[in-house]
Amino acid sequence: MLLILLSLIISSASDSAQNSTRYRAPNNGSVRKSKYLSANRNYTSENKVKDWWSSNEVPAVNPVILVPGIFGSQLDGLWNKTTAPHYFCFKTSGDWTTLWLSFESMVPKVIDCWVDNMLLNFTDNTFRDRDGMQTRVNDFGGTGGIECLDKNCYYPYFKAMVDRIAAIPGYVRGVNLRAAPYDYRYGANSPVGRLYLENLRTLIEETYTANGNQKVNLVAHSMGNLYLIEFFKGVSKSWKSKYISKYIAISGVFGGSVKSLRALVSGEVESIPRVFVNANSVRSFQRTFQSIYWLLPKKQLWSNDEILVYAPDKNYTVNEFADLLEDSGYPDGRAILKTLDGSQGLEDPGVDVYCVHGADIPTAAQFRWKPGYFPDYQPVQINGVGDGTVNQRSLEVCTTFSRMRDHQVYPGIKHGEHMQILLNPDVIQYVIDVITETARGVEDNMVF
Repeated sequence: MLLILLSLIISSASDSAQNSTRYRAPNNGSVRKSKYLSANRNYTSENKVKDWWSSNEVPAVNPVILVPGIFGSQLDGLWNKTTAPHYFCFKTSGDWTTLWLSFESMVPKVIDCWVDNMLLNFTDNTFRDRDGMQTRVNDFGGTGGIECLDKNCYYPYFKAMVDRIAAIPGYVRGVNLRAAPYDYRYGANSPVGRLYLENLRTLIEETYTANGNQKVNLVAHSMGNLYLIEFFKGVSKSWKSKYISKYIAISGVFGGSVKSLRALVSGEVESIPRVFVNANSVRSFQRTFQSIYWLLPKKQLWSNDEILVYAPDKNYTVNEFADLLEDSGYPDGRAILKTLDGSQGLEDPGVDVYCVHGADIPTAAQFRWKPGYFPDYQPVQINGVGDGTVNQRSLEVCTTFSRMRDHQVYPGIKHGEHMQILLNPDVIQYVIDVITETARGVEDNMVF
């Protein structure tokens, strides 16, 4: 997903988050026992699913769980801080308050208050919320936290797809049409990320059981695919065979995205044209997100002599990201990169994969900073091909998976752009055909 992906419309979407899901790391190394945490008042539990089916016949459809991309989950915050960047920033929220997405927080100067709440602290090689901050995702197990990015649904995300699937006889939101939102600021190998993977496993298992032992279809977008790759690494072949029906990968950023480099060096503000924000303010919190480092181009796909960043005094390749961050004034980046050890592979998921993505859209392939512009001003973008956000070579990693069953490519901005693809009726219909096992032409393209 785009790093800060919205064309923001100034409108109030601030809303109480009383029915949201607490989401934070455990205090010790054990994550398996978490079982969703006791504060999950808006989580559609296994008992609720069973209660629903007790008065309804379990249909012969495979359940679906949706996994969003970066910035694709609604986030709420509760804070009681001792400092704030401006006098008009509230140091205390009083109640759970919308963090993402709240349009009224995106206006000039006020955005500094929001940035201060979104920042992560990086200490002792671990990421955590800032002192006095708590965060949680909305509606884990339901679809309310990913259908739209804001609670008033001014900016729909998975909504078109959810609406279409929910219209199929037998599918019910929160019962066999579910979602697994997450705190997208973290990578999968962080304590918060590991807890999420445990929660995802539990969600899959209980969805399977509550729906008459029907195998589960997983549908992921953008960075959600990286989370699933990490998830599949941690479960056995027999577990996958028992619980997973199909994995549909949409716009997977499997091998990283060159665009993430601009976010870390100068701040990613390309997609917020309607609000005049300071790129350096945006950069200050993007640099604290472990997930953005996780999205950097991977060494397996970019060669040692392929220059990705042209700066006035030095050029940088895929092997020099640590130097790039230090030279751009963020020496902590070197240590942050080391936290990604063990989660940078391109492992085979070991399940049936149906890969969908865009193509032939101008996509950042290199950045060039003019003299005097590095690192605090925006660079010149040199384009290659991809889906507008993810480079083509990264999207196509799925073609190397041993059980890749079908590969669908949608060229052009209208049909295959990184976000627009989720609104494409043909893509939605394809997903429906796959999960209902009516896809045409899939058998002809099987890869064994």
